[in-house]
Amino acid sequence: VATVLLAGCESSTQTDPVVARVDDATLTATALADQIPGTDVTAQERRVYIDKWLQQELLYQEALDQDYGDKASVRRLIDQATRDLVVAAYLDETFEDTPIEVTAEDIEQQYHLYPERYQRKEAEVHAQHILVGSQRDANSLRLALRRGESFEEKARDLSLDPETHTEGGDLGFFTASQYPELWEACANLSSGQISRPVSSERGYHIVRLLEHKEPGTVKELVDVAQQIRVALIRERHLQRLDALITRLKDDHSWQIDETLLE
Repeated sequence: VATVLLAGCESSTQTDPVVARVDDATLTATALADQIPGTDVTAQERRVYIDKWLQQELLYQEALDQDYGDKASVRRLIDQATRDLVVAAYLDETFEDTPIEVTAEDIEQQYHLYPERYQRKEAEVHAQHILVGSQRDANSLRLALRRGESFEEKARDLSLDPETHTEGGDLGFFTASQYPELWEACANLSSGQISRPVSSERGYHIVRLLEHKEPGTVKELVDVAQQIRVALIRERHLQRLDALITRLKDDHSWQIDETLLE
């Protein structure tokens, strides 16, 4: 980031206030404003950014003084970085007006065409939990749930887990390695049953098992939809990139000496 700032500094005018300087290199107020994302930036955040620029510029100047900029290995890296940036800018502009769209129908079709891609590699359980601070609270909570009070309402009202309490304590599907204590609590439960209090480093949990899935079963569409979306976007991007390369091959003279590959 500091290197980009430097590039902006070199073209700034003399009327632009200089925020920081290392020898003849300057960081101007305009360059600073252009390079820091967002508008709600505190003075402390600006200072951190300036310090980073200063550190990078000091290192850069020292490296130049020791002729690292002229080393062949460094020049190759710079040339490759330049090529990569130019190509990235070209592709961004080329495909700017044709964003890749993936519909819900596309995702569902992919899911049904290739179910083997979405099989579970290990057993999973789907469970809810309520996290409380003490074993006494957990015992009291378990009694209330056994009397028929709503698990979801208790989770929303009492759970200390900020990630699940608004969802009624729903943990989704998880494996033994993800939540070992909760997995063990589910081991002897049937669907709908509630566990005894389970201790962890976070506190005490009451767990309700919703369902158990064996290895080889296909994950639910809702659980793999984002995975499918990302894969389809990547696949379609590669397809249009291949089409572009094919067209460019037709427009240019090119060859590969296969004998040198042997």
